[in-house]
Amino acid sequence: MDNPPEPQYTQAEAYAPMEAAAADAVAVLPDFPGFKERIWGELPATHNGIDVQGFTIVEITYVFSLPDSGTPLVRETYLDVLREHWTALGYRITRDAVKEKPDRVDRSLVAIRPDGIALWYWAAGYTVLRVQSGPVTASDHDAIEYLPPTGGVRPGGRYDKVGKYFPEGIPADPDVVDPFDSPDSYEDSL
Repeated sequence: MDNPPEPQYTQAEAYAPMEAAAADAVAVLPDFPGFKERIWGELPATHNGIDVQGFTIVEITYVFSLPDSGTPLVRETYLDVLREHWTALGYRITRDAVKEKPDRVDRSLVAIRPDGIALWYWAAGYTVLRVQSGPVTASDHDAIEYLPPTGGVRPGGRYDKVGKYFPEGIPADPDVVDPFDSPDSYEDSL
């Protein structure tokens, strides 16, 4: 079996450029309403259909609320803005698809950065911005640094992997302030 391509990052190193890519995307979106939540996840790294031991794929997904997901601003305008922005940055667009459904039009845009990080903007029932690392060397949990979410999501959400990677709780960093953070955030309304 051939080995997968040599990763540019370890798992612990991948989170920072991935979160920076999400923040960069948010920065170019006009009238940004904020995300509902962030989901940190991992997928098995495979090569030729076989799981590769010692590797993982890091996936960070930012989800708009269902009402925001249905607006033309989020479903159409943002896709156009991101296509233009990612193309201007030299990212390779690998998917730009529209699928007509009886009750809505779904859209999907995927761009790959030169370092292998993939960005996916997907407008379906919910609209999401997903950032994926590609295969990276798995890291010990204590090597992973907590990075606060962008786009108005409060740190420590239910899908933030706090219990898995940060059993002592979210490390406090008083110098990190999300400009979208407000007392009227989604999580406060639960």
